[in-house]
Amino acid sequence: MSNDIYVEENVPQFEAIYGKGLISLGGFEAINKMFARSDLKNKQILDVGSGIGGMAYYLAEQYHCKVIGLEIHQWMANYATAHAPKNIKHNLKFISYPPNGSIPVSDESIDICCSKGVLTNVEKKLQLFQELHRILNNKGQIVFIDWLVPESTGSKYDRLRLGDMSFKETQSSYTQILEKAGFNNIQFIDKSKEYLEYVKQLDEMYHSSEHKKTYANIISRSLRDDLILANMDLKKSIESDQQLSMLILADK
Repeated sequence: MSNDIYVEENVPQFEAIYGKGLISLGGFEAINKMFARSDLKNKQILDVGSGIGGMAYYLAEQYHCKVIGLEIHQWMANYATAHAPKNIKHNLKFISYPPNGSIPVSDESIDICCSKGVLTNVEKKLQLFQELHRILNNKGQIVFIDWLVPESTGSKYDRLRLGDMSFKETQSSYTQILEKAGFNNIQFIDKSKEYLEYVKQLDEMYHSSEHKKTYANIISRSLRDDLILANMDLKKSIESDQQLSMLILADK
């Protein structure tokens, strides 16, 4: 992958690692578990950090809902639009943030705002959550999977092995941000054990001779070595309770 990992040339690597259309751990199994407490049928959903479209496609097809994918990368919005399956294209729309950070979506027009493993890359979360609060209807809710750190660590900002920045909050600092944005009934559900299993599965895949052979022209030996080391970092941080995967739910 290039120094900026979120570039279009890396789509084949993303899909070789995470699956068709995806850039996050656990595949469609993790998506189903993420929404186990939510009613998505016929809802209007905003997918924050929709990437190359895989989760939005899946939700639209499985739950017959309309999904707007929101991306900071314009090329991702364009890519997801271009590759949307024809049978659900009418229920999908992909947009990008304008320079001022406002979300180009009408007030109180969304039922559920969701995001999976993306918000750790967002440094200034308050403005984003204020915008999400604005566009949610009166019964709207947020459903997020995000990485947190323990209270003893305090909010932590660091550059990961593959080059991307991570801005992790504690549960208390995340709660303060959400409350300041206007949300209530905030819940944090620890999914760390579940995500540790996804990390272990990824490690097995990286070492698989079949995977190495299948993707030899897509994932170089040096890249595979870097991916293994990055995955090892993640595994150690979860096992030592220094990084927590949380399902975050809140109501408007």
